Amino acid sequence: MRRFSIVFFLFFAVSLSAAELLSEAPKGFLWKQMPFIKMQLLMPSDWFFTFYAENKEERYLYYITKENIEQMHAYQTGLNLRVFRNVPAKLKGQLPSEYSAAAVAETAKKVKFTRKWEQQKGMFKEIGYTYTDNTDEKNILNVYRLYIANDKTGTVYILTFEGPTNDWDEIWKNVGDVIYKNISIDETI
Repeated sequence: MRRFSIVFFLFFAVSLSAAELLSEAPKGFLWKQMPFIKMQLLMPSDWFFTFYAENKEERYLYYITKENIEQMHAYQTGLNLRVFRNVPAKLKGQLPSEYSAAAVAETAKKVKFTRKWEQQKGMFKEIGYTYTDNTDEKNILNVYRLYIANDKTGTVYILTFEGPTNDWDEIWKNVGDVIYKNISIDETI
């Protein structure tokens, strides 16, 4: 019983400590801890969260969506986050930043970027771009994708926010931009 109490106390103390580091969520949002990784994202309190894990491959897929994808099996507005761990071991020594640059170059062959950028933020190298996906004329979407690579840990995070072009300015200002400006990732993972 004593061992359980100590473990519970340590878990509670670590959880409390991590929670204290985050700023208060803006009105209408809540902080969502991503399972299996030390990352928190803001999510609108009336949106849905879905998570899939391919633990054998150490790949994780997270969704924060306006629509309930577990019921609809699709979504139109929201964020998906793909996380790949141990990239160098799986890709013959290729660093996450190299993987990200190659993926962006491949995408540039298929779509026309409306904007592209790169920047270094501490341990993370970021490459991002935006484009309009008009493959379905009835459902034209704007897409904002950001690769966040940590070469030290071998991890790459790929965040994609998308929504209908007709509603994009409002969706981006009120949701997408809020999420992206408040990403919280532990540099050691």
